[in-house]
Amino acid sequence: MAKGIFVLVAALVISSVSFGEEPEQVVKGLSVVEAGKMPVVGHAIAVDKNIKDWVGEAPAEENAAAVNNGEYIWKDATGDDTGNGKYTYPLNKTLKKGADLKEFRVTYDKDNLYLLLKTDRPSDWWTGYRMIGIHKEGATDGMTLLAQGDKDEYNFDSGTFANLKVSPDLACQYVVVISSTYKGRIWDSKGKLIARKEDQPDDTSGFAILDSNWNAVEVAIPWSLIGGEPSGQTWKFIVAVGQQDNDIVRAVEEQASEWHGGGGAANGANPSIYDLAGADKATQEKELGSYDAEADNGDPNGFATIDKSYLTVNFGLMK
Repeated sequence: MAKGIFVLVAALVISSVSFGEEPEQVVKGLSVVEAGKMPVVGHAIAVDKNIKDWVGEAPAEENAAAVNNGEYIWKDATGDDTGNGKYTYPLNKTLKKGADLKEFRVTYDKDNLYLLLKTDRPSDWWTGYRMIGIHKEGATDGMTLLAQGDKDEYNFDSGTFANLKVSPDLACQYVVVISSTYKGRIWDSKGKLIARKEDQPDDTSGFAILDSNWNAVEVAIPWSLIGGEPSGQTWKFIVAVGQQDNDIVRAVEEQASEWHGGGGAANGANPSIYDLAGADKATQEKELGSYDAEADNGDPNGFATIDKSYLTVNFGLMK
């Protein structure tokens, strides 16, 4: 009898191993260049505070990309939210984090471009300030200033106030900003505000933003707002994350204080961005530190310039 029980148990163990769940898929990370050559054939997303319909598997490695299950996925490095290498967070405990990018995803269907941005979870409801520049390969227009804004109209509708620009090769046709858990703006190639999301009656139709647990925000942008669907096109995305201050980017100053981070310039010419996608930490620090510390505050000639920190997405032909 004992021998029979042993055989039965052994058979059950073998059965459980043989017919158990499949191991999780391990997705090898690709470089920005490699991933940019792989067409993304997208799928629909419901912007509804539930991110389970983002079904792509992220790459195993950090600072790497993947094209998987109809999604472009960038997995950013942990702990590289140091701006020029010297940035620190404000001293107030509610603002100790929130600007470390974790993932950036892109997919699409016949109606919309869909974006997902994940960051570290802030200590309080002061969610990050997330800025996405869109460069369409082959476009002849575009702005190098990332929708800087008018200092005399220091509000969310006016601009980004991030003290950041891109090289001419990355000139942006659109700049998208997500602030708080549901608010957003889109500016066109001339810096004109073309879409706003504020949960108000005058919100731009179809422009949707909803946050999941304060650290993952999904976005839907109708193609009609940004020049039509991109089948067969290649776009570059400049993804930058900072902290928000009543929907405006929170300035990083020379010395950290209760409400502002430190590590910037005495004249305030430095960008208010802690993290970028698409490059390693050294490159990111170099680009965010490329501002002119002698320039006047608000002078675009002194702004840091992004040249290598971007992601390339190849949009496959629409099904």
